[in-house]
Amino acid sequence: MRRLDDPFCTMTAPRAEGHLDVGDGHRIHWVEMGSEHGLPQIVCHGGPGGAMMLGSGRFSDGARLRSVHFDQRGCGQSTPRGELAANSLQHSISDMEALRRHLGIERWLVSGGSWGSTLALAYAEAHPERCLGLFLVGTWLCRKRDTHWWFHGVRALFPELWDAFAGAVPPEERSDLRAAYCKRILGDDPDVAAEYATRLFLYEEGFMHFDAPLTPPDPARGADYGRIFAHYAAHDFFVDDDQLLRDAHRLKGVPVHLITGRYDCCTTPENAFDLAQVVPHAVLEIVPGAGHYPTEPTFARAVARSAQAFAAKVGGW
Repeated sequence: MRRLDDPFCTMTAPRAEGHLDVGDGHRIHWVEMGSEHGLPQIVCHGGPGGAMMLGSGRFSDGARLRSVHFDQRGCGQSTPRGELAANSLQHSISDMEALRRHLGIERWLVSGGSWGSTLALAYAEAHPERCLGLFLVGTWLCRKRDTHWWFHGVRALFPELWDAFAGAVPPEERSDLRAAYCKRILGDDPDVAAEYATRLFLYEEGFMHFDAPLTPPDPARGADYGRIFAHYAAHDFFVDDDQLLRDAHRLKGVPVHLITGRYDCCTTPENAFDLAQVVPHAVLEIVPGAGHYPTEPTFARAVARSAQAFAAKVGGW
């Protein structure tokens, strides 16, 4: 029996899945959950370099939503795994459109968290006519200041973690850790690349949690994750500085809900706040006692309630 104060929905099994050839030698893996005739929703995963998290289905009412998840290029079960050629933010936007057409969907609710929020926002700005609404968890704008925080500013709260991260490169390179790590991860020595990709992955895992994780991060994920992340970081995540704020005027008429943790040390709350300043109709929700992960109890409950309320609003339920 479900408690009256339980905000989570029952998980539904995948209803359909497959691989879609999107060109350039890439085939993206996709999964559909929920009702075949429900309100369509596309879910963008984090990273860059992550993979779909079907557990996020507990935030959505499977009886009313048709949720589409997909692994971005080189990620998860998409092939070829780890491929960097023809792999960019713009390619992912194009892949979402190809997937929408493949599934016969006219318009959908667009959602994403962390890096997935970046992709979801960029997609909505490129194709506002395809968006029933935009739901972002832990907004990340990928400005120079945001990237600098990730590689350097984190020291303010996690000095020992940052010191170990920075200490892995020579002192003369520590003023630009992004360049130092990208040079090694994207270099020609596979052993060095795997080592530094794993260091980068474990560094991020070290400052993303607000609550202590149930299990430690799996270093085996590091090499693949860090390689794709470094590829995107080396290219400024394929956006111009302030691009996502500058183009936010294109969201006029698109319902927008932004939810972020007060103590998110990865995609800091100022990202969502600054976006809300240029999207006057956006609803901004900053959750006290929450960090970055929507799987942690405080944040998870808030995300579940807000996601369901937003879907009901968009769907007119």
